Amino acid sequence: MIAMKLTYEKSHLFMHTTHGKWMVDTGAPSSISRSKSLTLNQDGYQRVFEVQSNHMGLSIANLTDLVGVEFDGLLGTDILNEFDIIWDIAAETMILTQTEMDPRAIGFQGNELELGNILGIPTLHATIAGQHHTMFFDTGAPYSYLNECPPSRLLPVKEVEDFLPGFGTFTTDLREISIQMNQASYSLQTGDLPTLISMSLSLAGSDGIIGNEIMTNRRLGYFPRRNTMLLECAAAAI
Repeated sequence: MIAMKLTYEKSHLFMHTTHGKWMVDTGAPSSISRSKSLTLNQDGYQRVFEVQSNHMGLSIANLTDLVGVEFDGLLGTDILNEFDIIWDIAAETMILTQTEMDPRAIGFQGNELELGNILGIPTLHATIAGQHHTMFFDTGAPYSYLNECPPSRLLPVKEVEDFLPGFGTFTTDLREISIQMNQASYSLQTGDLPTLISMSLSLAGSDGIIGNEIMTNRRLGYFPRRNTMLLECAAAAI
């Protein structure tokens, strides 16, 4: 088990290693970096991952401009999915194990959710306004998104600017939407995706995105090899 420093900067997650700072992004199937490698070296554990300098034309230089934070690499699911992981933003800690983790051993109990996978990106089942949806789980997205417009009776909370790699920046109105997963409800700020992105998600079999807002006030366990995710029960229900 290794424990890395985790920071939350400009609504994005960053893992800090002795060799640089990496944005944690389950919405990215491929890792990229300036140095073309990632070294994890702590308490006798050492492993080097070879990564690309860009993915489909996207580079770290492009991403740092979009995010507004300087960092050295993007940590995608090609590496993340080799570990059991617990993210704890409040404690600024990211725990990783290559062996199967027992969350109860560190006092972690939560709402157990089934993880799916589409094109290397994890998915979750959600119920919104009585309708069942398959949603990408994307730690690189600050907000959640639905392909279909939220109910008109819900007034916008605020307008924000966001970005999607390969598409660029866009603005959207956010609405507080109740999303139910495995009989627990979560209130998330949810916006509308640009039409082209929404169409692309639909063609891939996804109805939208659940962003990292869901993990900003609770620990989250990510166990992709067991197709399971745990959301800490404390503060989960609304």
